[in-house]
Amino acid sequence: MKNILKQAENAERLLKLTSDTMLLLNRDGICMDIAVHNVNLWFMKEEKLLGKNLFQLIPPSTYYQVYPEFKKVLTQKVRSVHNYEMTLGHTTYYFKCIMYPYDGMVLCQYRDITERSQRKLELEKKNHELNEIQKAALIGNWQYDTQTRIFCYAGHTGIMCSEEVQHINMDNYLELILPEDRKSFTGWMKENLKGKMENSVDYRIFLKGNIFYIRLKAFARERQKDGNVTIEGYIQNITDIQKRRNDINLLTHAINNSTEDIYSAHEDGTLIFCNRCFKERHGIGNGQDITRMKIYDLPSYGRDETSWKEFANRVKRGETNHGYIVYHPLPKRPEVLAIEGNAYWVTSDKGEGTIWTFGRDVSTRIRHEQQIKQFNQILDKIIENLPAGIVVKDINNNFKYLYRNRESYNREIPIQEALGKDDFDFYPLETAQEKRAQDIEIARTGKEMHWIAEERDGNGNPIYLDKRKMKIESNDFSPILLNIEWDITEMEQMKRELLVAKEKAETSDRLKSAFLANMSHEIRTPLNAIVGFSRIIAESTNEEERLGYYEIVESNNERLLQLINEILDLSKIESGIVEFTITPVRLHPLCKEIHDAHIFRCPKGVELIYEPSDENIVIDGDKNRIFQVISNLIGNAFKFTTAGHISYGYHQEGKYVAFHVTDTGMGIAPDKVDRVFERFVKLNTFAKGTGLGLAICRVIVERLGGTIGADSKEGEGSCFWLRLPITQKSNN
Repeated sequence: MKNILKQAENAERLLKLTSDTMLLLNRDGICMDIAVHNVNLWFMKEEKLLGKNLFQLIPPSTYYQVYPEFKKVLTQKVRSVHNYEMTLGHTTYYFKCIMYPYDGMVLCQYRDITERSQRKLELEKKNHELNEIQKAALIGNWQYDTQTRIFCYAGHTGIMCSEEVQHINMDNYLELILPEDRKSFTGWMKENLKGKMENSVDYRIFLKGNIFYIRLKAFARERQKDGNVTIEGYIQNITDIQKRRNDINLLTHAINNSTEDIYSAHEDGTLIFCNRCFKERHGIGNGQDITRMKIYDLPSYGRDETSWKEFANRVKRGETNHGYIVYHPLPKRPEVLAIEGNAYWVTSDKGEGTIWTFGRDVSTRIRHEQQIKQFNQILDKIIENLPAGIVVKDINNNFKYLYRNRESYNREIPIQEALGKDDFDFYPLETAQEKRAQDIEIARTGKEMHWIAEERDGNGNPIYLDKRKMKIESNDFSPILLNIEWDITEMEQMKRELLVAKEKAETSDRLKSAFLANMSHEIRTPLNAIVGFSRIIAESTNEEERLGYYEIVESNNERLLQLINEILDLSKIESGIVEFTITPVRLHPLCKEIHDAHIFRCPKGVELIYEPSDENIVIDGDKNRIFQVISNLIGNAFKFTTAGHISYGYHQEGKYVAFHVTDTGMGIAPDKVDRVFERFVKLNTFAKGTGLGLAICRVIVERLGGTIGADSKEGEGSCFWLRLPITQKSNN
């Protein structure tokens, strides 16, 4: 029987039963022969490998492991034994390959170890997981021998333990345990040494200035023949657990003393827990059993069973975990305006669903909010009706609008449309860029800007704005930019009118002073002549001489009378006392009368010319006043013309008639032309007159609905012109 394994006829049978798969590879890695044994893998088939280059079929990662060993066997004629990994598709295979040199080739013995490797990996994984769990749970192993009285421990408790086994004498270990816990520890140890290992023990040790909580549990006991007992188990650092327990007690105390309503109830409304605030608010005594109460049966709750169920279902669906508010929740306490809170659905360890609510009395906040809303409404109305544009921009958000009521441009933009936008959304690009540059400069420097700007409203009319831009910073909100624009158009116009009036008043005051001085001279001159020559007439006996003096007195009487008449005329016309009589006026006969009246008063060497004009023109006007105006203009020309001619005439210009009086006199300086029609102005102090004639002309022409002016060149002469409407308006 002993030669059965050596018999040749049994070799193939034994090979099939015991041998691995054999592959014979030539120097290039081509499979020359194959014998598949004890493996049933899809890729380990004769038809797949025979005659193929094996190194071209295996993955690159496997190739780089196997090929160097293959070359070593060929060159060094040594045996190679290694484990390899090969991934095909989504599956990883593990195999042992033993390579032998064989007649210039390599004989490979393939043994599939996938299952064994996977089990080994799983075992390593489980061991790693167990080790990690021990680390997370702060657990280690311990052992105690009664003969040596040595306490051994190892693991991950973080207290005295490490992965290497540590040893300490029991007496030394007892010294670390707090005195008040030693008795319970030694008692527990004695019971476990006797074999009673049902319970664990918790105790405290003092190490490196800190107190740690430790838990021991025994799970094995062995008694030797000599009576020595060995006991082992696990040791756990439960310091964090105990601290959490203490924290829970502290939390319970804090919840009980919270100013919020905190309660928990089952889905059917049965109370589980409520803190002191809730009990006080709902009139629940400390001695009452709340587990016999339904939340909706509390008289102060204010909701019935149906309302509670609807609320509980919303909480269960997660619809109210972000907060809720109940107005007037306590019928017996009307001062409580609202309770705001949060409700959560919590599933217990037993799988029971409970509702936890945290509510707070927000009555004070609501009252404050109501006051703030009231004040905001008042402020909004005030701001909306202020003659000012107010714009608030968020500096950190690209200067977007936080508020605006109106502004010099785009005044009709509603605030709802403006919020979240910026200047580039509403203004022309150039205007928006100018505003943005100002904003950036103020935001950078913090300096306030203040200026007066003249702009245009939507109708193109000029408006004046008092503008201020300033940066406002606070610890309570991000920096903002405040822009205030006061519409000061009326004030600015009034200011300018007042300045003009002031200038006119000052000018008038100066002119009146000049006028009074001039009048004093003008009145004294004829009066002195009248008084002086009247006395001479009384003393003279020569009739011819007396007649000459009489003519002088008469001339000065007329001059004085004309002066007084002009003053009275201007005063009456300006005050509106004089009524204008508007009738059809034929201009040609009027101008002829003017010529006849002045031809004999014309200075020597000067010709008075009435230029040919349209004889058929008739206008609505006051004949006497028109006569007065043209006569004054001609009389004024007489004073300043010593040679040449004085011509006058008229012609039609559309709905107006244009008159002119042109002379070849001394002319007027360019800077004085605009002042000749002002009252009391006398450009030439040596010329006769009061300086009122042209002022009277202007008032009359304006009352007749016309305009008057003058053109002049100094040294060449002047042209005074006026334009009167052909037809007067109905109110005239």
